[in-house]
Amino acid sequence: MNRTLEKNMCKLPDAVINSEIPDLGERAEQYIDSGLQYACKSWHKHLVDEHMACTPEITSALHRFLEEKFVFWLEVLSVLGAAREAVDALDLVTKWLEAPPVLELANDCFRFVTGFFQVIDESAPHIYHSALPVSPQTSMVRKLYERHAVPLTRIAHGLPDSWDPAIVTMEYSRVRIVAWSPCGRFIAISDGGSRAEILDAATLKRLTILESPQGHTRKLVFSQDARLLMSFNAKPEKFISWDFQTGVLVNAISPEQCDDSIDCYSITYSSCGTMFGVLVYRPHGFGSFTICTYDIRSGTHIYSHFVEGRIIPNIWTHGECLRFAVMKSGSITTWEVGFASRNTPIEIESLSLPDNSLRDSYGHWFHPTLSRLAFVHSWRIHVWDAQHSRFLLNEFAWAPDGISFSSDGRFFMYREKRLSHIYLWKESPTGYNLHRKLNCGMATPNQLISPNGESIFIFGGSVLQLWRTTDSSTSFSHKQTDERFIVEFSPDEMLAAVARFKDNTVTVLDLKSGDSLLIINTDIEVYGQGAAGSTIVAVGREKVVTWNLPTRDHVLNMKANVNDSIRTVTISCPRMLSYPYPLEFASISPDLHTIAIVEYTSPFSRYLHLHDVPTKQCLGSVLVDEGRPWFTSDGRQVWYITDRDEVANGLTIVEDSDCGAIKPKRLGPTNQPPNTPWLSSRGYQITDDGWILGISGKRLIWLPPHWRSLDTKARTWSGRFLALLHSALSEAVILELEE
Repeated sequence: MNRTLEKNMCKLPDAVINSEIPDLGERAEQYIDSGLQYACKSWHKHLVDEHMACTPEITSALHRFLEEKFVFWLEVLSVLGAAREAVDALDLVTKWLEAPPVLELANDCFRFVTGFFQVIDESAPHIYHSALPVSPQTSMVRKLYERHAVPLTRIAHGLPDSWDPAIVTMEYSRVRIVAWSPCGRFIAISDGGSRAEILDAATLKRLTILESPQGHTRKLVFSQDARLLMSFNAKPEKFISWDFQTGVLVNAISPEQCDDSIDCYSITYSSCGTMFGVLVYRPHGFGSFTICTYDIRSGTHIYSHFVEGRIIPNIWTHGECLRFAVMKSGSITTWEVGFASRNTPIEIESLSLPDNSLRDSYGHWFHPTLSRLAFVHSWRIHVWDAQHSRFLLNEFAWAPDGISFSSDGRFFMYREKRLSHIYLWKESPTGYNLHRKLNCGMATPNQLISPNGESIFIFGGSVLQLWRTTDSSTSFSHKQTDERFIVEFSPDEMLAAVARFKDNTVTVLDLKSGDSLLIINTDIEVYGQGAAGSTIVAVGREKVVTWNLPTRDHVLNMKANVNDSIRTVTISCPRMLSYPYPLEFASISPDLHTIAIVEYTSPFSRYLHLHDVPTKQCLGSVLVDEGRPWFTSDGRQVWYITDRDEVANGLTIVEDSDCGAIKPKRLGPTNQPPNTPWLSSRGYQITDDGWILGISGKRLIWLPPHWRSLDTKARTWSGRFLALLHSALSEAVILELEE
């Protein structure tokens, strides 16, 4: 395989995806013989064998293959429609290898494949056009194969230095409900609506969509063999089962005695997948916990068992029986009942509990195989080993939530409410030790650990992240703030001024080289800035500060502060009130003479003010909706657009013929305002799945998911340049597009 793999061995055209090549199958047959096809898809299944030792000869051959043929192997898998085999191969290899340097390279290759899986899967040519050019500067794959990159877009600024700590990051619509299949290969997600989506658990690639006939999804659960997926839907209450591999709706069953709404705490399928049990609470009428069993094929209710005592809200399957645990009188008792049985549940086992610690405790989660109980009491998170009557964890925690074990009990996890910290603990002979502290950067994250404990799925807002618990090559820390970037390009497109919204630092970039020319500590919260010629302007709440760029050549990263400024102008908005954050947006005209400011005057109203900087004069104010202002290229008009309806309104700056004063005059509204900054004036487009298309439709570059944003206004276009500005980025990304 080492001798036959080479770049573009199927003679594919540039800048296309595989589905756009009509004779792709014929090319594969012509250039990739059957032996090579098998070797590319299956070599890892023969290499990593339980009877095969990791010898120096094997590791040396593997090292040589990854150093010399790695991206060519990915290209062949992409052409064959088998890119998923690369994920499995590298996952096996990284677990099988024992020591660097081969392990370090294999880990880096794994990060490359998972981080760029979508583009590898969709387009063999864009392995060279997109994946290699946007890989981090310190990536071993980049250093080894950079000479093979064929970029169609230049990254002027923002190329990451190292891999993101999350192995996969995706922009998605809001996710509320998640389930991981017992086999570990699939993740089911829902936004709480009527449908569920199935994702590949290694790449987060969407595999299928399952539509419910009605209702809102409240819980998802897989069958033991991962063939069926159940959704508990509310309004009206239904238990809906799909064969998710075929997409066929198996049955939709109404809960027994459902005159009142119910809370569904836990669902479990029988081992054969023909029945299921649910733990429900009826707040009215019964006012107690009930375990109900159903037959999926007939859609009928089998029996209901009322539970006495303090039940732990996770039921589970044991053979063809259903089990649950109840706490009372210093003990935890496991009970069992057959799915099809009408008999009273029988007691299986009773173990001791630390009774004092369970008073006023909450958040209980039980690991049935190991008889471990996790709970929260008195600002501490506890894990109790009921088999051996000892604590495995007793740790202070700030309002822990999302408590869970991996299936084998090797890992234990929780998050702290109101923080973005997620704590992962690993089993040791003395108890659970802190293994990783994840700062995922989300304001209110939720998390789910994979059944084998090797991956963590984190979801919150519109972001999905996949973390690898066994990855020692990256730090489990993710820097993110709540504020996006703001970027202003100079009219000649030679410079860009970059700042994070409401931060006090402005960086001036040379767009030709991508170098930082000047870093300014403005001493104000920056709401807008501009660059023209050798002048830089920053706008704060009440000040406009101006600097001159240094004239010395070849000086990079020069520092400046407010004492180096050439002018500071104090502005006063006539309707400004003492609201905590009155200023919302600011924009500067291309000649840096006029400033448009949108500010709150109450929590529900905003005004747009126009200021003339040289004269410090307020030109006028108008009431506006929520939106962002921008100037036309001649500086004579300023437009603003609402986030709700995409309708733009504008002002034109005119001179009053009677008194000679300059004042704004209303324009609009219009659906197609001129020079909208988040739309390209040259006809470039960004597709929903992350491709930037040229004027002719040519695919110039694929944007990694963590570079994208569902908010189109989190980007700024200027001629051939595009700035990506959303808050998940560690710094703004600026691309130069050329056909």
